[in-house]
Amino acid sequence: MKKVLSVLIAAFLLFPALAAMAEETAVTSLDLSELAGVPTHYHLFDRAVFEQPDEHPGQVVKIKYKNDLYDKPYTNYISVYLPYGYDENGTERYPVVYFLHGNGGDSTTLLGNPETVNTLDHMISSGIAKPFILVAPSYYYDQRHKSVDLEIFVRELREELMPMIEGTYRTYAETPDEAGFRASRDARAICGFSRGSFTTWYLFDKMLDVSRTFLPFSGAIGLMEGETTIDSIRAAIDAHDLPYFIYMACGGEEDLAYAGCSALAQELIKDEEHFSYGTDVEKNHFFYVQSDNIHQDLTSRYYLFNAFVDGVLWPVSDAQE
Repeated sequence: MKKVLSVLIAAFLLFPALAAMAEETAVTSLDLSELAGVPTHYHLFDRAVFEQPDEHPGQVVKIKYKNDLYDKPYTNYISVYLPYGYDENGTERYPVVYFLHGNGGDSTTLLGNPETVNTLDHMISSGIAKPFILVAPSYYYDQRHKSVDLEIFVRELREELMPMIEGTYRTYAETPDEAGFRASRDARAICGFSRGSFTTWYLFDKMLDVSRTFLPFSGAIGLMEGETTIDSIRAAIDAHDLPYFIYMACGGEEDLAYAGCSALAQELIKDEEHFSYGTDVEKNHFFYVQSDNIHQDLTSRYYLFNAFVDGVLWPVSDAQE
């Protein structure tokens, strides 16, 4: 009888914690297919929970470095989010997202926002996301004058930034070099918002051998720098012959990128060979998330949440061996 009573008491004490966890991880989904013009959805979380400090907070590290690939040496910065439990002396490896900010932003635009960092913490602690590292560099080689050279930025990313970051932090790249990056491409994603989204599209054929997943948010192809076209994306897919997934997201009619992104999504899904539509990363290649958000860098935390809920990024059940 005492044993049964003890079990009942334990269950009674545990129930509020389980109820709180269930409430925290509850997901509401909006069907915005009519607005998007394609079958889509948008997952929402409880902002009153996810945007508050988590009991298991990660940390944001700011790294200062010099790059030497441009007309003269420039000093720049990278922000790095490390999940709770990351130990510099540990052995666990982590998947990594490289996030590119919008026009006029910098490496602190996303990770300098407390609510965004809290959201990343909650995604991990609630079990929605496997612990991951998020790296936020800047494509501006001269931040003061907002100078960009995407052709050289590709070299900066591959030759300087990735070796520096993944030689310092434990990603799935066992060696921080081209061979290590190619072998670990399933555990790496390129993501960006607005101008960072255009840059993500631009990087697709330049980074497909070292990244499986690309997440362009609120920015379609061909509206800014570079010569990225649907045909160039197709050509990269055919040339590399590697698994890939494009997870595009955009806000509603108040998002200045809305018309371009919706039109692009409708165009891409016509090509079922290259852009098989859906969220099954084993069978599909492309999905479009239509939200009701405005055009704002910080909405990226909502789109990242959607990518984890949809299983496009690394859910807890996904064991990267």
